[in-house]
Amino acid sequence: MVNPRVTEIQSIGESRVELWLRNNGYTNVSRETIQAGEWGLSAKGNVENVLIQVKAFLHPHRPFKLSDFEVDRLVRRASKQQLIAYAAYIVLDDKNNPVGEISWERLS
Repeated sequence: MVNPRVTEIQSIGESRVELWLRNNGYTNVSRETIQAGEWGLSAKGNVENVLIQVKAFLHPHRPFKLSDFEVDRLVRRASKQQLIAYAAYIVLDDKNNPVGEISWERLS
């Protein structure tokens, strides 16, 4: 069974990344299904169009990178849509505020 708090943290993390994208000039930001039960964000930018898988963590937990399998799946999906694949890692405190900056990893 999925912990409702984990689902909440993930949703809030996605919202924070979406806000960052909009504040940094990206348009057409939309939620994208990566696979059943996993969501990402796609967005159009001035330099590149992106597909992002967001991983959110509750402080003091530290972000861990996507597995090779997850990276491969995301890169393939992005390539089919002519997008650049990224992972975004965000840590939130117990009041759902970001701890530090969003960490970005370009995957393709």
